[in-house]
Amino acid sequence: MPGALEACRALLGGDSVTVSGGPSYLVTPPVRYDAPVDMLRSDEPAHTALVHPLRAEGWDPDEWDELVGGGEGAPWAMIVENGEVAALCHTARLTPAGAEAGTWTSPACRGRGYAAAATAVWAGMLPGIRLFYSTSADNHSSQRVARRLGLRPLGWFWKLTA
Repeated sequence: MPGALEACRALLGGDSVTVSGGPSYLVTPPVRYDAPVDMLRSDEPAHTALVHPLRAEGWDPDEWDELVGGGEGAPWAMIVENGEVAALCHTARLTPAGAEAGTWTSPACRGRGYAAAATAVWAGMLPGIRLFYSTSADNHSSQRVARRLGLRPLGWFWKLTA
């Protein structure tokens, strides 16, 4: 942990402050990753109607409605398998300076390249915007997504939680 970060931790409460972090990557379109799946996209009205009743695990109904309706979290790319959301990549953060990918994959569908495929499609939906992909240090599956896509490592982000 960098010394400056330890100093910030001390100012915020010392040992009562949790420090976490992980690698951050630059996404430079075009990003390609082929997986034998049909991709659903937020810019296709028929796709949004299809996924609306299929709320992914961990999303509360209001968040899901907002995402699928084109609000916070859009644009998104999603894979549906057997009538359930298998994987999705959404816009976790969007500012004039850039956008950050957020991914989720159903536990039953992990290891198939679905998150990489969804992230590659998502990256093509935000032309002209700087794109980023970040993950926690212990999320090795997410780090594999970054490697599969050939994303360029930028550095390490740090999070202080009081």
